Amino acid sequence: MTMQIRTKLVMALACFLGTVIGINQPAVAKDNVRYPNVVLPGTTIQQVTVRAEIYRPRENGPSPAVIVLHGCGGHDDHHELWAERLVSWGYVAVVIDSFGSRGFGNICKETTAITPEMRVSDIYGTAEYLRNVPYVAKDRIGLLGFSHGAWTIMKAVQVKYQLKLFGVRAAVAYYPYCNPKLDTKVDMPLLVLIGEEDNWTPASLCHELQADGDLKKAAPVEMVFYPGAYHGFDRTQSVTEVNGWSVGGGVKKHKMGGNPKAAEDSFKRTKEYFAQMLDQSAQ
Repeated sequence: MTMQIRTKLVMALACFLGTVIGINQPAVAKDNVRYPNVVLPGTTIQQVTVRAEIYRPRENGPSPAVIVLHGCGGHDDHHELWAERLVSWGYVAVVIDSFGSRGFGNICKETTAITPEMRVSDIYGTAEYLRNVPYVAKDRIGLLGFSHGAWTIMKAVQVKYQLKLFGVRAAVAYYPYCNPKLDTKVDMPLLVLIGEEDNWTPASLCHELQADGDLKKAAPVEMVFYPGAYHGFDRTQSVTEVNGWSVGGGVKKHKMGGNPKAAEDSFKRTKEYFAQMLDQSAQ
């Protein structure tokens, strides 16, 4: 048997096995995409090409989509794990690389180098892009953000941004920076999940926001505070100290790391929340 024939037989057999028994057939389909952000008239935000990854179920859909917004450390494996989790729940997951799209990496020591307002323009652009994706239910989009991405969500859900017009129906913010003075005009369902011991984006500010009378008149807002949990409680890493921007100014050390009990509860709540808000919105 010649080497050429043997090679063809091996390739044919590998293809056959992959088709029949699923060898090398990933459970999640992933695509790298590019599209423009959407800059609203009258703003000074620059036009950029947004880089993102789309993870989707193997089914044809159309399925609801969740836009994933990374933290101040930039896009990493944590957000990919979340994308795969969302796909296992039946959603298309779009992980935006807001920092890389603008030539930045980690901005934890200078968190305003990329502002929430800039990232809202990425949300607009992503929602517009998804309108032309056949396997996405365009009127059933959720937001999921972490730290800086959750801070972005606290701004994005305010009435002035009108994200409902872009098909966004609900948002989940993991350990956001809450601003009790500016974040009270929420106009869509919002779930906040934060560690009670978080000293980077202090839980006390979210408590203060939760007690605000104007917030209570807004769209449904639910907040869950996990005792003994720090910033990044849904991560797999052990608790450690990291340097980063601090409320009140300056760079300080903050505790950050996983809390398995809090993480597991947050996964359950997030799954149930999106099921309620996104799956029912089409009815």
